[in-house]
Amino acid sequence: MAERDLSRPGGWSYRTEGSMLGPLNYVLQVGTAVEGMPIMLHLVFMNDGVYLPAVIRMPKGDGPFPAILCIHGGSGGLGISFLVDQMLHRSYAFDRFLEAGYAVCYTEGRMEYDELYDQDLPVELDHLDMINIFRYVQQLPDVDADRIAFFGVSHGGEMQFKIATELADAPNGPAAYVPCEPAVRPYLGLKFTGPRTEENLQFNEDLDDSQIDLEASLRRIESISPDVPFLVTGRDTDHLQGLFRKAFELLERTGKNATWKTYDHNIHAFHWGPRRLETTEEYHGTIVNFKSGYEVDDLQVQVLDDVLEFLNKNVRDK
Repeated sequence: MAERDLSRPGGWSYRTEGSMLGPLNYVLQVGTAVEGMPIMLHLVFMNDGVYLPAVIRMPKGDGPFPAILCIHGGSGGLGISFLVDQMLHRSYAFDRFLEAGYAVCYTEGRMEYDELYDQDLPVELDHLDMINIFRYVQQLPDVDADRIAFFGVSHGGEMQFKIATELADAPNGPAAYVPCEPAVRPYLGLKFTGPRTEENLQFNEDLDDSQIDLEASLRRIESISPDVPFLVTGRDTDHLQGLFRKAFELLERTGKNATWKTYDHNIHAFHWGPRRLETTEEYHGTIVNFKSGYEVDDLQVQVLDDVLEFLNKNVRDK
């Protein structure tokens, strides 16, 4: 019997026949926006063989365009139907970006495993997925590889800090980051007692250094390039407002290019805007649903005004 090579990871095999041309990515149209522009689904190959979805819309005109990678809050793994539904029916923020001339990529990583962050374990985490999708978008012919920003809320904001740390020494990184209400609990090592419930995570007031893992936080943040601009946004009444503010404070303390804005809105992740209005009418005896515009409030308009002012200065018009 031939001696087995026990140094190989379980399930690993190697075939000498043929050659690998590189991973295949798949693109198909999954819908049409209200104004008639196609919504394209890209299935992007990850390092460990998983395909993850990226729903992309291009603005009118000729590229290459600047681009914004948008990440929702909460765990990843919600799937294609969620991303497409949001792009079709909760697209206020996406529409604003498109009108300003940006390509929009709405994407997500795999299910979140925050407790494994910065651990020496052979696992792929969702912020690494976002880096892979960022590199994929850089290669699209209609996108300007040097003018791509991240925008995300809650966990989608936290991942941007992880991405910025991961890409600290990498060339051709993102042009800017917009982490909104960034839930940087594991990134900063927030100290709390009991299970991870909202009741045990009441940190609306400013945090002092003893309430986080300061050594790990500074190690991560100090590595971030001071040349890449951040716009960190908070929400006055959020139970983690102190955490959002602390993330900005550490950026500022370590000499990064960071701006802070906060808003008195009563809804977490209000940045996305509401769902598109739907009305029902009878047309030649048939009940028809019509999707019309949005009823956005003043702060939902204001936050996108502020985000676009920041992005236009640091990404689109740089």
